[in-house]
Amino acid sequence: MDLPTIKAWPREERGTRACRRLRGRGLTPVVLYGRGEPNVLLSVRGDDLSKLLSEHNLIVQVEWDEHLDPAQIKQLRYDAYGDSVLHADFGRISLTETIRVAVPVRTHGEHAGAKEGGVLDMPLHEIEIECLPGNVPDNITVEVGELKIGDALRIGDIKFPEGVKPVPSPEVVVVTVLQPAEIPEEAVAAEEELVSAEPEVIGKAEEEEEEEAAEGAEAGAEPKAEKPEKQEKQPKQEKQEKQEKQ
Repeated sequence: MDLPTIKAWPREERGTRACRRLRGRGLTPVVLYGRGEPNVLLSVRGDDLSKLLSEHNLIVQVEWDEHLDPAQIKQLRYDAYGDSVLHADFGRISLTETIRVAVPVRTHGEHAGAKEGGVLDMPLHEIEIECLPGNVPDNITVEVGELKIGDALRIGDIKFPEGVKPVPSPEVVVVTVLQPAEIPEEAVAAEEELVSAEPEVIGKAEEEEEEEAAEGAEAGAEPKAEKPEKQEKQPKQEKQEKQEKQ
């Protein structure tokens, strides 16, 4: 298997500001380390790195200056949205020594339980394997055509490529077909009753008054203020009698 190559350039500056300037130019800062050799600060094109990751290529050849180092992408740091890679760690490897790497699981075919409403569930989307760097497969494809409701496909049931050894236990479930969920009749009746019942309207008059006031304000009309109640005027004669008694 030919390893994909990614072009890299040495970088002298380090730190947050320097990395931000690199990312502004479409580059991603990376570090190359391991196997008793000095750490090297590099930068790669962000698009090149994204392409490798989209194809699940974690074993690469890093080309920089006069060097061509086989390496494994060990760690990735993403932005807050999980869209862009901010930094990557590349660990040097030997092409003659086994490594551990996680590869994606792909299903093939339509499971037999689909005719009865069964649901395909994948507890394991990746399988960690052990092999030589040149033998890392793009994915592990599993056939699910014969799986019925209640059946499960385990690590021990999968035929791995020659030279590839799975790390998880043979009893670990990779794919299973679940029974369709049944909704109790009582729950259905309660839901229908809730939908058919007319909701209670609270504060409808107040809401209508607020809406009318808002519509008037939008039309440029000022809402009419309520006139205060007139106080009863005391008759003059009664007033005079009170003064005489005093």
